[in-house]
Amino acid sequence: MTIHLRLTIQAFLFITTAAICRANLSESEAQCIARYGNESDVRTDIGYRQVGDKSASFTFKTASGSLYVKVIFLNGMSCHESFSNADASLGLTEEQMKAILDKQSAGLKWEKGETRYRTVAGETYGRIDWQRSDGAVAKFWISGKAASQSPTGQVDVSTKQYAVAQRIYDKENGDN
Repeated sequence: MTIHLRLTIQAFLFITTAAICRANLSESEAQCIARYGNESDVRTDIGYRQVGDKSASFTFKTASGSLYVKVIFLNGMSCHESFSNADASLGLTEEQMKAILDKQSAGLKWEKGETRYRTVAGETYGRIDWQRSDGAVAKFWISGKAASQSPTGQVDVSTKQYAVAQRIYDKENGDN
């Protein structure tokens, strides 16, 4: 492989990865708008099963397609971000999930945690847990055919404060 080809590939991967996820947890709503573009489906009543005081959705284009991002704000700061393919019939690949985690690293390292799978009628469901050294958590929700070697899904990334508050809320309300 020539040096020019290698540099071109590295530049392409950098640009593609940079475009996948540009905002970080704990940013303000204004920062999220600056990074993702116009918000849609803004809600101050985000539902009875979720911690937070406001949510907004964004759809933005990347080199590999469009992504849908739902951001939950708590006290004006992003505390939970859910990434999925804008085309609901397609899931995010493991490579896209890892690119999102890289962009959400805040200079810290993500450690892979527990992986859980369940197969029902030829469909596999599960999640791969990740934790950052500051306590932020990520979950890669997997779905697909049991025989598939390439799981796809969506990624949820949460601050430690959000994850703890949501766990307490779920426990108090009988959800596990």
